[in-house]
Amino acid sequence: MSSFFGINIATQGLYTAKTSLNVTTHNIANAQTPGYSRQVAEQQALRALPAYGKGMLGTGSGITNVTQIRNLYYDTKYWNVSKYFGEYEVKSMNLAQLEAVFNEPSDSGFNVVLNEFFESAQTLSTNPNEEAYRAAFRDSAVSLTTLFNNMDEQLRNQQRDLNFGVKTKVEEINYIADKISSLNKQIATIELHGTQANDLRDERALLVDDLSKIINVTVKEEEVGNNVNRYFVSINGQVLVDGDATNKLEVRPREHLENPEDEMDLYDIYWSTGRKFNTTDPNLSGELKGYLDLRDGNNGENFTGTIQAVESDNITVSEINRNDLPNAGRVLIGNQYVEYSGYDYDEGNETITFDLVNADSVPGDAVDQSIRIGNAMNYKGVPYYMAQLNKFVRTFSNAVNDLHQQGNDSADIPLFSYNGYESGDLLDYVNMTAGNFNVDQRILDDLANIATAYDTSQGVENNELILELLDLKHDIDMFDKGKPESFMQALISELGIDARQANSFKEGQTNMMLSIENQRLSYSGVDINEETTNLLRFQQAYNLAAKAISVMDEIYNVTINSMGV
Repeated sequence: MSSFFGINIATQGLYTAKTSLNVTTHNIANAQTPGYSRQVAEQQALRALPAYGKGMLGTGSGITNVTQIRNLYYDTKYWNVSKYFGEYEVKSMNLAQLEAVFNEPSDSGFNVVLNEFFESAQTLSTNPNEEAYRAAFRDSAVSLTTLFNNMDEQLRNQQRDLNFGVKTKVEEINYIADKISSLNKQIATIELHGTQANDLRDERALLVDDLSKIINVTVKEEEVGNNVNRYFVSINGQVLVDGDATNKLEVRPREHLENPEDEMDLYDIYWSTGRKFNTTDPNLSGELKGYLDLRDGNNGENFTGTIQAVESDNITVSEINRNDLPNAGRVLIGNQYVEYSGYDYDEGNETITFDLVNADSVPGDAVDQSIRIGNAMNYKGVPYYMAQLNKFVRTFSNAVNDLHQQGNDSADIPLFSYNGYESGDLLDYVNMTAGNFNVDQRILDDLANIATAYDTSQGVENNELILELLDLKHDIDMFDKGKPESFMQALISELGIDARQANSFKEGQTNMMLSIENQRLSYSGVDINEETTNLLRFQQAYNLAAKAISVMDEIYNVTINSMGV
């Protein structure tokens, strides 16, 4: 046993206290660092030495490891709540913007414009020959079409913004994947020598926090031996990061429309391997889910039907749920896509015949199989509200035009038409949308073409037709939700309910996140009061170890200098 055994023990205590002080100071310095977990210097007694039959003599203390205080249970709870917060935050924000599109209640919203249309018709009925009244009626009709044109354009702009949001979130996922992959490599290198890369682990966990808001995420860490762990990150059940390797996502513009109301070139998501990312998975959540639901949500009203017959170059479909389809695109039969170049709707038989680009692509047993276009996205997003606006203008225009085209001795001039319609053509209301809805050019060019009577021979004051037009305002059979005003009120109410629900869910998830974050911080966060106590405790230990060295120094000084021969 060394003659300086006591000094060695005190010196070891000095080093132990100094290391503990350094760790405590590091905690205090990072008390406000996002994602930082408290660290603890693990201290234990060093191996004792035999004292020549007199028992064992301790050799002091040492630091065996600097441990990160973190609990995966709390992290997992946080990630599971964060995904829903991200989803409903996106929905709450964008549904509020959708409500602004409908602009109700306001002085320039639908209710006011529709009432002005019927009020001008009422005024016109009092004196059908008054040109000023005719001009006011024409202008009110133009205001109605302009309102729907503007709403359609705003909805299209919002869908484009949502599409950009999808792309942005995919890019963020890839960025985070690269960062986690790089950190995995650094952590593996450091921990190969038996030390813990605590700060890098905190940085990695913080990235997973960010990722969990974008998409549902799970993590797994496996020990592969020799102080090496393998860290996996999966999104929506598929591996995104495997150690230092990444499986990235990419976006590709669609070649075909999923909904007839859609903008062109909306993005589909693919893995870098070329496999399509399943955006309809019911387990998908996070901000990405919010953007997809709002961009593609059709309330499950995508085209569906049953194949009735297969010919050499076409297929006929019955049991259809709608007849307004993209002019060209693709249908899904079973698990096989078949492209079509056009279609014809048979109103009498309620069937649609698709003209095929390649008839050989149709499965041999296609008859009686189900067929669809796009996916049934069971959320009321932009496509749903655009489809409802289209439904209104088609139904309302049809009812108004049925009367108006009988007027002026059956002049067959509609009040409402659509861009691209030529006089003399058959009005096909499937081609009418909220975006191309307009007042017929012949009405704009000549106020005399406004029909107020069926038979002009009865005199210019005859107002029989215009009075019947006024009855349309209260026609409860025009829509399945009642009169025109009721249809739009119901639609706006649906939107309001969805918006309030999204906001309520967001607030609920916010409270849950705060609760879980407080639990996480209470376990792994830095408590300044506790660290201050530790600082004083380790300072005292350091001072006492230094004092022990001083005492030993005096003892050795006496032994060597005062008792020397």
